[in-house]
Amino acid sequence: MLEYQNLSLQIINFLIPFLVGSLIFFSLVVAPNVFISLDQKSARKFIRSIFPKLYLYAFLISITITLLIIYHGKIYSVLFFLVSSGFLFSKIFLVKWINDVSDVKQKTSQQIKKFKILHSLSVSIFITQIVCMTIVYFKI
Repeated sequence: MLEYQNLSLQIINFLIPFLVGSLIFFSLVVAPNVFISLDQKSARKFIRSIFPKLYLYAFLISITITLLIIYHGKIYSVLFFLVSSGFLFSKIFLVKWINDVSDVKQKTSQQIKKFKILHSLSVSIFITQIVCMTIVYFKI
């Protein structure tokens, strides 16, 4: 049992910074450069393609951490389950809602406001997830 706990801790100590670093790199380097480097149509197509994959990737890694971290504290496991759920929620619902509002050709001020709210929610969830993962990393 002790060997499993040590191995799981080593995997966790690799996966958390790997995931956090990947997400930060994507947010600060990839996403902004897409809009700088590509025309609007191509950028939109790329972003719509990559975000669901990013959320799935993050979900799979975070759910793996959730399962591995159970032996190191149930509260950490619950926290990582919530982080995982946030990625799944964003992939299944939030991306679709943002795209639906974004697809409207003639946007009213209400639709613009809705887009800003949904995008802000997405960013807030993302930042909260990174903060939670970082806290857990330094606590275990």
